[in-house]
Amino acid sequence: MNQIAHRNFGELLILLIILSFVLLPLAGMKDDSARSENYGVGGHARLAPYVLVGGQNGTWFDDCCQYPKLYQISLTTLSVTELEPLKSGRGVVWTGEWNGSQWLIAGYGAEPGDGTPNPYLYLYDGSQQISVNTALFNAEASWHGGDVFAVSSNGDSWLLSGMGSDTLLGDNGPSNHMSLATFNGSNFTDLSNIVPEQQDAILYANAWNGKYWLIGGGYLYSGLLFTYDGNNIVDLTQNIENVVANFGSVQAIAWNGNYWLIGGIGFLIKYDGQKFTDLTPELNAVLAEKDSLVGSCCNAVNSIVWNGTVWMLGGGTPIAITSPESAAWAVAYDGSSGFTDLSRLLPHYLAAPIQVSSILTVTYTDGYWIFGGYSDGRGALLFYANNTFTDNSDLIHEMSYVNWVGANNI
Repeated sequence: MNQIAHRNFGELLILLIILSFVLLPLAGMKDDSARSENYGVGGHARLAPYVLVGGQNGTWFDDCCQYPKLYQISLTTLSVTELEPLKSGRGVVWTGEWNGSQWLIAGYGAEPGDGTPNPYLYLYDGSQQISVNTALFNAEASWHGGDVFAVSSNGDSWLLSGMGSDTLLGDNGPSNHMSLATFNGSNFTDLSNIVPEQQDAILYANAWNGKYWLIGGGYLYSGLLFTYDGNNIVDLTQNIENVVANFGSVQAIAWNGNYWLIGGIGFLIKYDGQKFTDLTPELNAVLAEKDSLVGSCCNAVNSIVWNGTVWMLGGGTPIAITSPESAAWAVAYDGSSGFTDLSRLLPHYLAAPIQVSSILTVTYTDGYWIFGGYSDGRGALLFYANNTFTDNSDLIHEMSYVNWVGANNI
């Protein structure tokens, strides 16, 4: 019996070893598959890929008929979920930024009633809204009635920039002015008084490079550019004016780990932290043949995005302005071989509008470039991959303008 028992145990042991060689790879395949679907960079849990699309129904700056619109669109199923940055009241979604755990989405508007944040601040973790302290009303005092046009995160706080419409410290009464602030999810700190060359204008863009924020804005053909490291402001306006022939309002700023691209009305600049290089003539040359509405091209660079390999730029008529008139355009730039015009691939109604059109926003995720904008007062949403634009504007058919798109590609 002992011999039989030892033989059976040996056979069982051999069988278990064989099964382990068969089953373990299968288990590993299952684990890897689950990880690729449910985890992002560094193994952090994430939701299925989606984009957030923000804008409005109605006309810019028309309090009578301007309603904020915000949609979450699944990239897997193209199903659409409508979110409510404002449950009631008028307004617009201008911008948003993911900080690694939640979105800050903002624009113009406030919930009816006393003491609510104005402009509104909408926090969203990808599945549910996060409440914002209503006590922020007083902290936002100089912003009241104004707009948050851009936000970016340094990991601890978001920097907000835009336009305030209430009283700035030292002023005699309410007036439009450039606005700047930080927000950490709880506390709002107004920094508008440290903006250099303060004037009736808008800070349209800001971005973080790991050491400092680069912030820009202005209005039409008057631009402003400065840095902020959390303590100090450095005004770069004169530096850039010495390089570019026409320094208009800054509309877009982005960093690729080595240098900045800065774009705006009539110009595109490369900045390595020390030297400005004017790329406007090269961009003009690429776009010169496509602009049939006006004598000069690339009226505004409205969005700049780096995906790790290549830059994508979008533009046309400037953000929140209907002049100078232009048509939407899209251009890729890799820094070595130059610019590649993609405008000929755009839907005809965008590339050749009856009046005006523009690409206002671009993002990248899961192998797709996502473009948002408008043509003749109708919102546009495009997906681009493999040298082809797919028009998904029917998903956001209630929107007059797509001002911002963001992706959960963290």
